[in-house]
Amino acid sequence: MRAEFAKKLHELRTSQGLSLAALAQRVHYSRSHLNNVEHGTKAASFELAEACDAALGADGELKALIPKQRSTAQKPQTRPAQLPAAAGRFIGRIEHLAAMDSLSRQQDQLSVAVLHGPPGIGKTTLALHWAHRNAAHFEDGQLFADLRAYSRHGHPVEPAETLEEFLISLGLSPSDVPATAEERAALFRTMTHGRRLLIVLDNAVSSEQIRALLPGDATSMVLVTTRRVLTGLSVRPGATQLRVDPFAPDDSFRLLRDVVGMRVDQEPEAARDVLDRCGHLPLAVAVAAERIAAHPLRLSDLAQDLAEERTRLGALTVEDDDTNVRTVISWSYRALAADTARVFRLIGLHPGKNISVEAVAALAGLPVERAGELLRLLAGGHLVAEIDRGRFRLHDLLRVYATERALDEETPAERDAAHLRELTWYLHMCRSAAHALAPYREPGVAAGELDYAAAFRWCEAELQNFPSVIASAMRGEHPEIGWQISQVLFPFLHLRKPWTVWDRIYQLGLEGSHKALDPSAQAEMLTGLGLVRLGLGMYDEGLDFFLRALETLEGHHDPNGTAWCHVGVGLAYAGAGRHTEARESFELGLAIQQAHDDRHGESVTLMHLAEVCGQEGRHEDAVQYAFRALSLCRTVGDQYGEGLALHQIGKANFAGGKLEAAVRYLEEALASQRAARDSKGEADTLLLLNEVLTVAGDHDTARDYLQQAAMILSQRGEPAEAEVRARLDDLDAGRQ
Repeated sequence: MRAEFAKKLHELRTSQGLSLAALAQRVHYSRSHLNNVEHGTKAASFELAEACDAALGADGELKALIPKQRSTAQKPQTRPAQLPAAAGRFIGRIEHLAAMDSLSRQQDQLSVAVLHGPPGIGKTTLALHWAHRNAAHFEDGQLFADLRAYSRHGHPVEPAETLEEFLISLGLSPSDVPATAEERAALFRTMTHGRRLLIVLDNAVSSEQIRALLPGDATSMVLVTTRRVLTGLSVRPGATQLRVDPFAPDDSFRLLRDVVGMRVDQEPEAARDVLDRCGHLPLAVAVAAERIAAHPLRLSDLAQDLAEERTRLGALTVEDDDTNVRTVISWSYRALAADTARVFRLIGLHPGKNISVEAVAALAGLPVERAGELLRLLAGGHLVAEIDRGRFRLHDLLRVYATERALDEETPAERDAAHLRELTWYLHMCRSAAHALAPYREPGVAAGELDYAAAFRWCEAELQNFPSVIASAMRGEHPEIGWQISQVLFPFLHLRKPWTVWDRIYQLGLEGSHKALDPSAQAEMLTGLGLVRLGLGMYDEGLDFFLRALETLEGHHDPNGTAWCHVGVGLAYAGAGRHTEARESFELGLAIQQAHDDRHGESVTLMHLAEVCGQEGRHEDAVQYAFRALSLCRTVGDQYGEGLALHQIGKANFAGGKLEAAVRYLEEALASQRAARDSKGEADTLLLLNEVLTVAGDHDTARDYLQQAAMILSQRGEPAEAEVRARLDDLDAGRQ
């Protein structure tokens, strides 16, 4: 009877020139179901025959070929056991397992756990591990469906098709499956009512795809895995969202060792390199482990293969294409709309580890609002992660894939244009920040869009990106933009004093200024590098940089640069305890600054002269120099310099035995330094206040200042923290 029906249906349909899709639309059954019926792999129900008769004008011919089936209420229910095999090895995820354990005990509403995360993160492995471990608690069985949101199979599975499979698995005859998705969903809720079922819905694409597959009461539990954040499930069914992140380093190491064995212990450093270059992505770690286990490959060999970013995904390739990292990522990429995919691959051209909405807008040539919308779509699909408000990052392997796509799909001209747009934006923002932090350096320049606090925050957020951005300018055709970015970052770098990053930025700037054949720029970079050496206590090396800068400017009219070179030389001499030579160099620089009405430069040099006077025991002279510097700082609006001058006045008063005045000026300095975000100066002032108040007998306040200094030094990663902590320990132990 089934074969006769299939033959007749095919004849009637094709005689009218109807496709299966067109007939499915008329009768409200899925195309896949009609295909199975027409090929005889599924029996047609009486309702389907009736619907096809009406749609094809068959006057009951099809209905006559099939007897009406008995009612669904008479069908026995079966106990499905559809879980695929769990992974042979399972590592970590203790918190996720505990959260699902807790949900499974929930009785007042349907328990729905949504495991979401980027491709290759191990969501399905986690879901199946928990499901097998707890299968016995679901006495009515387990249902499983791969919803194929991201796979090589193309389109995601329609809810109606999944419902049909579930209803049959629960005991319904294929011929009794209702025609419409709504009817199937209602019957599914009826058949699952009061039953204790575990339903695993793997690889979901949307909340809409899931809602129809949820039981209606609280007796069952549903596990969903997805690469998207399904907020719709949180709002309506009250699902619990469980984000799955890359492995912790210890868990990565455990997985590698479980697969590879003792060889990991023989090359622990190489093992850590492999895991770091896999970004601790579970799929990548598993592929790397299998490569090593299956071949006579040393861990150091694989680490070397993974060292080069452009070939990294190729090194994480195995015979089974479905487990290749590149392939798994590609399924998410192929599902993106064209404009979203373009933004994703252009982010692969960004040289830094994180990127702001505004930088993405510059890269893509988009309005900031539109760039934000597309980034949120990418974040919803776990292709980027929002690490702070308006700031995003890609997992290392996703960034490699994005770069591959950009190189393959964007023309060289398009890539160059995107790079230039981003570099130009960075230079504009750095100039705006420099003017906000130090308007006195270029008094004729109009204010930018950043105020002081916003400028500091922006530079702080971009600090780790600056060297990579400048280096990318050097590698490309824009070295002039690279050294200009280095140059205009001086106010922030001098304020923040991140010695290692500052050194890298100015080394790159020096390279760019050499390419530009600009002696003034070269001298400025050399002077900055000298300041870094002084900050690290390397006075002889600092002196060499300042003398090289002076030599570079010989024969070139640059009074401002020459003055700063002399000041730098003075600082190197002062640091080495050569006070007379230091004072002579400062006075040379000061004369040039006064002759050219450089009031900011003059204020800085006066502060250094005050410091030298203090070292020589000339405390009244030190106070006079520092007061002159303070007046100039307030005239030009140098808040950072104001804090330094007040510190010098307080320091000189303390050395002269004037404790009350010292405390007053140092507390003023502290307020200025906090307003200027000068954390290094703040720590220095707190330490000096500790000394003054200890001498004055106010030990409680002194200790509080010492504790505050230790916290700041810790945040900055300064070696001096250890000495301050030791002093605190001595105080706590009662030793003065």
